[in-house]
Amino acid sequence: MKKITKTSFKLHSYLGLFFGVLYLFFGISGTLLVFKKEIEYFNNPPMHCCVKGSKTISLNEMYHKVSETYPEARQIMLQTFPRNSCDTYEFMIFNYQGNTIDNYLYCCMIDPYSGKIVREGSFGSLQSPFFRWLYVAHYSLLIDKPGRLITAIAAIALLLNLITGVIIYRKKIFAVLTFKEKLNRKSSRSLSSSLHRIIGVWTLILNFILFFTGFWMNKSLFLPAEWELIPKKEQNYQVKANIDQVIKHAREIPNFNPIAIKIAADKKTDIIVSGEFSDTENPLYFGKGSDIYYDSDNGNWIKTIRIEEKSFSDRFYWMMKQLHRGDYDNFWIKILYVIAGFSPAILSITGFILWKRKGKKQ
Repeated sequence: MKKITKTSFKLHSYLGLFFGVLYLFFGISGTLLVFKKEIEYFNNPPMHCCVKGSKTISLNEMYHKVSETYPEARQIMLQTFPRNSCDTYEFMIFNYQGNTIDNYLYCCMIDPYSGKIVREGSFGSLQSPFFRWLYVAHYSLLIDKPGRLITAIAAIALLLNLITGVIIYRKKIFAVLTFKEKLNRKSSRSLSSSLHRIIGVWTLILNFILFFTGFWMNKSLFLPAEWELIPKKEQNYQVKANIDQVIKHAREIPNFNPIAIKIAADKKTDIIVSGEFSDTENPLYFGKGSDIYYDSDNGNWIKTIRIEEKSFSDRFYWMMKQLHRGDYDNFWIKILYVIAGFSPAILSITGFILWKRKGKKQ
């Protein structure tokens, strides 16, 4: 067992040193993203505070305006409905990529009274709202496919860090959980050591969930097919269906809450209204996991697929996504995610201090 512990300690140290900066970044950026809505809406910024008029333009007009503004889009998604009568409609535009590192996501916010675009820009640029940029930075390091592969590898590395940490501190786990292990303030090294041990133990399960789900969301990058680029079409496709009628029907479906509308622009295919049913029991199925399909020519309802009816792989992926994002309305759950999010940052800092002190001692 001593040999396994010694090997685990070396692996734990090397992985921490090599991926420490990424752990730090993922921890801080992930923590901010948990409260992105609350932070972004604070003080009613202009992009979320329109001058209220006597009437609004139709959602169908907004869609066509976005489609004409972004003629090279392959998909247009109404991502966010207004939170109040003075808020904007936010569209997410999926563009084609010239190469694997290109950002393909764009943001477009429209004033429902004037019909004007009040904010737009690439997710990879700070021309778009800060949290759109942070989202891409967190998930792909701003270099899309290579970045997503790096995040997947970093997630595996942190999982190995957790496993080796359990092996190294196995005799201290019970003491930490029963509050018998106290902070040692005799020196900066002893303080870092006890902090590293205590925080590591208390956030072990949460960190395992966060980094396993982060890996699962990007595991497809290990497959060659994921690196293939979608061929660009010469002209985008505009649906004939009235988007206002589509969303009106979706809102009339019992227990259904529409959250987003997905409209393909590279080919003629169904309009998809995604959302959640209020009678869904599993909290990990909440969010836009259920889909309502509509004909893109006449807007007629085609079918409803609740998340409970989807394949196991689709349901499992959605649960991993929900667990990773912590996108719940419960304040205390978000606080729990914040604590878990900061822990990799603290562990990477305290781990580096321990390594540096050990190097000086030697």
